[in-house]
Amino acid sequence: MGRRVLRVERLIARIRKIWEEKRNSARQTYVHHRVSEYQDIWRNVAIKLGARFTVLTDSVWELELDGKTTRILNDKLEFDNPVTLEIAGMKPLVYQLFAEHGLRVPEYRTYQLDDWERTTEFLKRHSKGCVVKPANGTSSGQGVTTHIQTEHELKAASILASLYCSELLIEPMIPGECYRLLVLDGKLIHAVRRTGPRLIGDGVSTVARLLQVESDFRSSRGEQRLDIDRDCLFTLDYQGLSLESVPFQGQAVLVKSVNDPRRKCIEVRTVYNDVVTHLVCDSLRHNAEAAARILNSRLVGVDFITVDPTVPLEKSGGVINEVNTTPGLHHHYDAARESYPEPAPRILQSLLRR
Repeated sequence: MGRRVLRVERLIARIRKIWEEKRNSARQTYVHHRVSEYQDIWRNVAIKLGARFTVLTDSVWELELDGKTTRILNDKLEFDNPVTLEIAGMKPLVYQLFAEHGLRVPEYRTYQLDDWERTTEFLKRHSKGCVVKPANGTSSGQGVTTHIQTEHELKAASILASLYCSELLIEPMIPGECYRLLVLDGKLIHAVRRTGPRLIGDGVSTVARLLQVESDFRSSRGEQRLDIDRDCLFTLDYQGLSLESVPFQGQAVLVKSVNDPRRKCIEVRTVYNDVVTHLVCDSLRHNAEAAARILNSRLVGVDFITVDPTVPLEKSGGVINEVNTTPGLHHHYDAARESYPEPAPRILQSLLRR
C-alpha cells in the first residue's frame, strides 16, 4: 500500500512539473534560452581574433581561422568525447574518483525512491539540513532540494529528484558560497562566485534590524526582500552569528548562501556573478586542475563550496560538489559591460589547435 501511494504522489508531482514547464511558471532562464546571447559572444570573439564566423543554423555556428575550423552548438564546444561527458554527469562516480585521488567531496548516500525512508538516519545525523538531488545526468539545479530538515521534506525532495533519475543522492548542507573554477587544457583560467547578499554592521543594530532596513529599502525599489528563512539562519550560523548578534562597525555579514528568490528551496540555479580568480589560492587551483585530469576533460567547470577560497579546503571545511563539462560561459562575464567572457578567446584558440 505504501509503495502504491508513493507512486500516486510521484505521478501527481510529474503532472505538476509538466504543467510548470509548459507555463514556465518558475520564470527560470536556462542555457537553451540564451542562443542569441551565445551567438553574439562567439561572433564578437571571432571579430577579436580575426576569424570567419558562419551561421549554419540559429544555434550552430562555424568559426574558421588560418584554415582550421570548429563548430559550436549554443553552449556546446568540440572538446571532450562522449564518454567523458557522460561520466562527468554521474555524481556518485565523480565523488568516488575524486575521493580516491585525495580530493575533498561531501559525505553522501545514494538510494532509490522506494527506500527513501532508509535515508532518515542520514538526515538525523545532519541537523543543519541536507540536500537531495538526482544522482546522474542533470544540471542547472534540476531536481535539487536544499535545506531539508524533516522526513516530510525528505520524501517530497526524493519524489522531485526521482522525476529526473531513478538513482538519488543525499548529502549534507555545506557552509559557504559557490565558486566555479574554469579549467582549460589542465590549467585554471578563470574563477567566478555566486556572491550572496551582505549587510554592513554599524556596531549598534542587530542582524535582524539590519535585515529589516535592507528589506524595506529593496521593497521601495521594487526588488526582492531578504527573507529570514532557513538559508539565512544557516548562513548566519556558520559565521557564528544569529539574528540577535550585533556586528561591529564595518563588519560585512553574509546573510544568504543559496539565496532562493522563490522561497521554496527547490531547483535553485547557481548563477555566478563575481569574478574572483585573484582570490583563489594555489591549493584550490591544484584541486580544480587535478579534477580535470581525473575526468580527462579539456574544458571543465569545477564547482566548490567554501567559506574562504584563499585557504585550502582542509582548513575551510569546503568541498568539490560538482563538475560541469559544458560550463556556461555566460557566468563568466557581465553582458552589460563586456562583449564576450574574458576566457572565450583563449577557449577558441584552443579549439582551433586541437
